[in-house]
Amino acid sequence: MVKDRGYLYEIQGLRAVAALMVAVYHIWIQRVSGGVDVFFVVAAFFIVGSLTRRERLSVGDVLDYYGKTLRRVVPGAAMVVSATILVSMWLMPDSMWRNQLKHALASIVFMENWSLALTATDYLQQGSPPSPFQQLWALAVQVQYYFLFPLMLWLSLKLDVHRGRGGHRYTACLLLAVTVVSLAYSVYITEKNQPWAYFDTFARAWEFSLGGLLALYATRITMSVPMAKLLGLVSLVVLLTFALFLDVSTLFPGVMASVPVLAAGGIIIAARNRCDIKLLNNRLFVWFGDISFSFYLWHWPLLSFYRYVTGEFDVGFVAGASILIAAGLLAFLTTWGAESPIRRSTLLSRRRIHAYAACAILMALPAGSLFAWYQDYQARSSEARGELEAFMNAPSAARDEIYPATLIASLDLPESSRDGCHQNQFGTEVLECEYGDPKADRTVVLAGGSHAQHWLAALKASAEKEGFHLITMTKGACMLSFEPHARYTVDASCEAWNRKVVDRLVALKPDLVFTTGTRVEGGEEVVPEGYLEVWRELGKAGVDVLALRDNPWFGFDVPECVDLSDQPSKACSVSRNAVLSDRSPTDGYHLPNVYFADLTDLFCQGQRCSPLRQHVLVYRDDHHITNTFSYMVAGRIARELHDAEMALDGGAGGDMVSAR
Repeated sequence: MVKDRGYLYEIQGLRAVAALMVAVYHIWIQRVSGGVDVFFVVAAFFIVGSLTRRERLSVGDVLDYYGKTLRRVVPGAAMVVSATILVSMWLMPDSMWRNQLKHALASIVFMENWSLALTATDYLQQGSPPSPFQQLWALAVQVQYYFLFPLMLWLSLKLDVHRGRGGHRYTACLLLAVTVVSLAYSVYITEKNQPWAYFDTFARAWEFSLGGLLALYATRITMSVPMAKLLGLVSLVVLLTFALFLDVSTLFPGVMASVPVLAAGGIIIAARNRCDIKLLNNRLFVWFGDISFSFYLWHWPLLSFYRYVTGEFDVGFVAGASILIAAGLLAFLTTWGAESPIRRSTLLSRRRIHAYAACAILMALPAGSLFAWYQDYQARSSEARGELEAFMNAPSAARDEIYPATLIASLDLPESSRDGCHQNQFGTEVLECEYGDPKADRTVVLAGGSHAQHWLAALKASAEKEGFHLITMTKGACMLSFEPHARYTVDASCEAWNRKVVDRLVALKPDLVFTTGTRVEGGEEVVPEGYLEVWRELGKAGVDVLALRDNPWFGFDVPECVDLSDQPSKACSVSRNAVLSDRSPTDGYHLPNVYFADLTDLFCQGQRCSPLRQHVLVYRDDHHITNTFSYMVAGRIARELHDAEMALDGGAGGDMVSAR
């Protein structure tokens, strides 16, 4: 144990525990641990403690604090981001480049938490592989509060002095107000949109403000040494174990985040009362606390790159321990070789402008690496687009390659996503766009969610060839259904949008509505009741429907799998029985105005469903087909349209049994 009690060694040990918790949970348990929340509390404890020790806080003091913070944060961040970029260029699958360029840029400007929030709520990116820059979200949140808290404290201390109150009454009131407002917001936004809330800076503010309140009042909470040790040990046990028993991944950062926050607070209070917890104040953990945040930053890209190389998500004991050791060594080298010299430099601490300049130079390293990566991406993307265009013009002359290339597969979207004709998952306005011949007597409407929308290329090609009028009415994550609370309904706006679409279809009276007719729910392929309700209402208005059996959902990012496999047709195929029912759930149904079409043979041959059809990449993610594939099967879609119209004109809709 270290003897000098002027320094709270338990808090340094707490940092070490938090970093190890995060890494261990990421590597072997795949759960949220609460370790990051500990970092937030401790960071605010030191911010407020450092700045409120001054009788007055000037603007110059705030600027000096920024310089000091940059000298501590930037060296490690610059090293980690630069290395991650360079290794990503070498190891990362082409299919991930476009999105990871965005994450790299967000990391450099300390905004990765917002980049991840947007990714988590972007329907087209949901299910994307984790970013090797993902762990930098926590640093981004800390840096944002390293900037905001000194300004808040400057204002509150100015009021304290101006009003002659003395002490930190205004500071405490401000921190308490932030705690109450942010916690209320955190509970609200976590319930409404947890993937966004997890990375939301404002949903985390209460964790920082509580750490700040501890800095002001922890010294006023006194207890005996045995009681302090009991509090410290109980808090440590709760911190280490609560996430083992509760999977809180979808509950943070609401009320449940108070568990690690309060546990960290308990340890800080216990440390102030000489708790003497040997697990936290021994020399090894105190030393590791100095490199703990660099360790946190390094462990995640190492884990990500291990998974890229091996293709395995699960990490064994030996591999996981190797990642921990490597992260520790890199953290030590980063701290010793970059962070400490910059942080302790007399020249840089003497004048803040020198500190700012040095940190700007350091951040030029990842910025330059990112620019080189972006240039390479642009050149290769341009070449891939040229090859795709040549293939579309002359498929028979295709070389032994994949179209579209995995590098640009995520961008191979329906035209309506590029020209603003596809409603997002939150809007209610019905966006209509027209293709084919607008003066034609025959009108087909493409309506529904993205699984209807991704057939646009095939329908447009058919409209142009056969001379009919095609109108689109599509919306992200919103199928054509009167079932507002279904599991597949992402946002409440879907119900209002569907009502408007059906009203518009009834008024328009097209010859045919093209939409999806099945859905996988709870592992079972079904025809949702909400779909049937819409079809019945359209039937009353004399509107016919072509209901297409949904395509197989692969459950993994197909372009990434293709990138990582020497034999993607075999390695990335899935069993038909695993993704589809033996018989289409539409078999046996009958509605006089509905024709059921099944294109399963385009995706599955025999008992396997393949990611490739000859040279064409079928999927651009785990369940949306590429625009290229849609275009290449236009002939089949045209035949289905013809068969549907023939059958419905003859009064032979699908076979029908009870809808329930």
